[in-house]
Amino acid sequence: MSHATSAPAGGVVLDWRHAATGPPAPCVLCGGLTVCLSPLQGVPCHKMCAEAWITVHATSATDRTRLIRTHTPRKAVP
Repeated sequence: MSHATSAPAGGVVLDWRHAATGPPAPCVLCGGLTVCLSPLQGVPCHKMCAEAWITVHATSATDRTRLIRTHTPRKAVP
């Protein structure tokens, strides 16, 4: 079962229920404060910003699937 689905109008929805959090810090994509950490790099990033980035930067359906898989945590973070 996939943990991410396509949103209407071609957008992406990531499942970050098990993503790590940290102290408030500027999002690497928009600069606004966030406590969410990107599962790939562990850097501050809003979930919505990551979803928008994937939607814009995926070059094909295969690339989009790869990016979704990469940016979705697979197990609970302690």
